[in-house]
Amino acid sequence: SEGGNLLRRFRGYPKLIEVFLPKLRLLVDVNWRISNTGRHADYILPCAAQYERDDTRYVTPFPFAYLHGAERAIDPVGEAHQEWTIHCMLAKKIQERAIQRGLTHFKDRAGKERRLDNVYHELTYAGCYKENDTVKLAQDFVKVSDNLKGTTWDELAKNGFVRFTSVGEAHVNIGNATDLRPGEPITPNTWHVQKKMPWPTLTRRIQFYIDQELFLELGEELPVYKEDHIGGNYPLRLTGGHARHSIHTSWRDDTLMLRLQRGEPEMYMNVRDAQARGIKDHELVRVYNDVGAFEIRAKVAASCAPGEVIIYHAWEPYMFKDGYSHQTLTPSPINPVELAGGYFHLRPILFSCSPGQSDRGVRVEVNKLEKAGPHPGLRV
Repeated sequence: SEGGNLLRRFRGYPKLIEVFLPKLRLLVDVNWRISNTGRHADYILPCAAQYERDDTRYVTPFPFAYLHGAERAIDPVGEAHQEWTIHCMLAKKIQERAIQRGLTHFKDRAGKERRLDNVYHELTYAGCYKENDTVKLAQDFVKVSDNLKGTTWDELAKNGFVRFTSVGEAHVNIGNATDLRPGEPITPNTWHVQKKMPWPTLTRRIQFYIDQELFLELGEELPVYKEDHIGGNYPLRLTGGHARHSIHTSWRDDTLMLRLQRGEPEMYMNVRDAQARGIKDHELVRVYNDVGAFEIRAKVAASCAPGEVIIYHAWEPYMFKDGYSHQTLTPSPINPVELAGGYFHLRPILFSCSPGQSDRGVRVEVNKLEKAGPHPGLRV
């Protein structure tokens, strides 16, 4: 596991722990902290933290106008290494063991034959970028980038950031379809609107009507609202948003950051909804639906709309009783039309047209903890 927190980020993660984990022979987590995934891993390989590395950060103008980079302030603590170093060390050992055992080839899940006796050689570009060449690697990343013209790694490391000069050639960037101009925000789709470049749709225009057979079958050839009861027929809708005092789960459980809040997971709730249930501010409540249940502190707020409860994301499951967070009761169904293909621009790729988790507005009920009995639909 790397670059994510599988057993926190996924909706319905207790089911992954119950069904998926027992099928794994080995789970290794590469991380600078112990996340919920790390708590279930066989090994945690310590990764260098933000101020212990020479690296670039978020290398695409897909959401941001700037590339960030920095030189390490201190050397990695203990046995921690940057990801590149860890990958190289693993590849070197795999190559070494493969040669020793005579296991020079294997077939991947697609049935394609691949080599094991040269993985380190291939990964390091024949030794050009070895495990300790993190600075050299960062320098060349900046040098060969086509959307950082005129920038060097030394300038990036010194200043901490640099503005992208174009959207680049990756498909997620080209989706912005615009020129980046100094001093101006990113305004997407100017190539289509101002330069009159055809839109990448079947009709080559802005298109809402989709006459693909699955869309027609499900009545979604045009944008349409459909009432749903995700999680069961309950009166409240659970929504969320990005956390204010963390970056995803990073620092979410930090003592100093928690002192800026209430120190533990909290759920915003409308004043009238709380009064109707006899719930007072900061009381412990039980939230449930047909999928699961969890306990949390209620934060009574006039800014919360009637019929809505809000939990801002990234709370780690181990911060909840018995490890059950709000994602325990989130079934997260996908819309079947997201499986459609063969209609020109309906071609799922990474970050584009791939099935998404439609969990906004999960139906729930909330009770004061001392009044909340077992619910017949619970499967926790």
